Amino acid sequence: MKKIFVILICVLILFVEFQIASCSRRPKRPVDLPALTPCVISVTFGGEIMEGVGVLMTPEDKNINKWGAGGITNKEGKATMVTSAVFEGVVPGKYIISFKKTGEPVDMNAPPSIIPKKYLTGQSKETINVTTDQSEYTFTLEGLK
Repeated sequence: MKKIFVILICVLILFVEFQIASCSRRPKRPVDLPALTPCVISVTFGGEIMEGVGVLMTPEDKNINKWGAGGITNKEGKATMVTSAVFEGVVPGKYIISFKKTGEPVDMNAPPSIIPKKYLTGQSKETINVTTDQSEYTFTLEGLK
């Protein structure tokens, strides 16, 4: 009986250790994900550093690059871009870049983002060409808040 109890305890310990190890592991890097280059986007709006701005990078040509990236600006107004929400950096290439920062609207007719609509996903005309020679890019957004 003691022997069975010891075996059960050992199996339980191994099971728990496996569960803890699997929870802390990052997802496997996709085989077709090209090499990434560091990319930090700085955002100012109306001359002010913007914290909490969601930055989305959508490839201009998805036949060439299918890997988008995103990030959120910190208190310095800088977003470290991450591909597929896990892998730090971006695939070098051309992207359409959009911005969104939610805030409490002043009135019911106000847009859900305090950043003008022209910078939102699907409407933004802002572009970026990420190269391996440069890792930081600055965007100065303009318009009415």
